[in-house]
Amino acid sequence: MKKIVTILAVCMLTACASLGLQSPTTFPEKLAYAYGVHTAVLDTASAEITAQQLTANDGNTILRLADQARTMLDSAKTLSVTDATTAQGKLTLATSILTELQTYLRSKSKTGK
Repeated sequence: MKKIVTILAVCMLTACASLGLQSPTTFPEKLAYAYGVHTAVLDTASAEITAQQLTANDGNTILRLADQARTMLDSAKTLSVTDATTAQGKLTLATSILTELQTYLRSKSKTGK
């Protein structure tokens, strides 16, 4: 598990660096970043459904997964006070899910399917 967390963290930092953005380094910064990705996923999924580039079923699946990731983010925020290790694990998992949803949505908007 620790190896996966490390790999995901490196991927996230690399993605930020490739965009010229300062990578989040502290737990609060990483949490804020993840909440921002969550909002972006919801907005993009809604727009893609409206533009009919996503089926309603695909859109609902994406929104459900994003909501589950949001629940993990909220849990990570609460746990950060009492159990930093578990909080970091939840944050990393939620961020990974949201990043994969973003990647999927980007691929749909490029292909128009």
